[in-house]
Amino acid sequence: MRQEFKGKISWINIIQPSKEDINYLKNFHSFHPLVLRELETYSQRNRAEVYNDYIFVVTHFPIWDSGKQISVPWEMDILLSKNFLITISYDPLTEAFQELLEKIYSRNFEEEYLQDTAKLLYFILEHFLIFAMRQVAHIQEKLQKIENGIFQGKHQEVIPMLSFVKRDILNFRRILRYLKEDLSSLGRQGPRLLGEETTPYFQDLIGDGLRVENIIENFKDTIESLEKTNNSYIEHRINNLTRIYTIISFTTWPTLLIISIYQMNTKILPLVGSANDFYKIISLSLIPSFLIYLYLRQRRLI
Repeated sequence: MRQEFKGKISWINIIQPSKEDINYLKNFHSFHPLVLRELETYSQRNRAEVYNDYIFVVTHFPIWDSGKQISVPWEMDILLSKNFLITISYDPLTEAFQELLEKIYSRNFEEEYLQDTAKLLYFILEHFLIFAMRQVAHIQEKLQKIENGIFQGKHQEVIPMLSFVKRDILNFRRILRYLKEDLSSLGRQGPRLLGEETTPYFQDLIGDGLRVENIIENFKDTIESLEKTNNSYIEHRINNLTRIYTIISFTTWPTLLIISIYQMNTKILPLVGSANDFYKIISLSLIPSFLIYLYLRQRRLI
């Protein structure tokens, strides 16, 4: 699908480019053949390269995939010059792009943004950065659930949640790190091509990228702190159980020893055969354990 918006400058937006779209771009401007080949399909890595009169940028934005339950990279390629801006994406129309189109059709878009490619690029990239900030809201909700679970004693239940959220934060940070490099490259190269007066647009985009990074870094610190807290609770519980089992073993050891002695098949077993021998033997086996219990209780060991 190809959309064209024309004013003082041109904006061409292509979604899932076909061979016809690539041929159109080939006739539209003298793009390098390697660039056109790159636009035919997904790119695995981000890049920002300056050619004679345009900049070619491959960007990836973090987009939440509800099916996979993780943030995945969404690619948008950019061809930027003084007279035109071309954006190419390879997935069906996403929620972020739908919202962008709603903004375009609900305002005086031509007079406001189709006059300057730097301002138009700023409008588009800022939209996706703001959308990325909104995307991390689900991480905030999960962190709150994990925190509530920990302090409600659901330590085992939150372990899978901790793992999934850590994976999501890791993927988001990885995607954002490469996006920041693209924004920095645009901040250096954009004003050289479009004029120094466009510097504030690119610097503001870098600032937006830093704000998103600060949010996700805070989430990273939070999830690590919650994981340490949960591990401390679990470790404390294990230590308590180990202490209890040790005390039980220690206090019952004399009883078990005496009972095991009376299980020996020997001719001489004290008290066996005397009056009330059963009660005497039970008392003999329990008294040492009871004395040990009293001693531990007196020393406040239990």
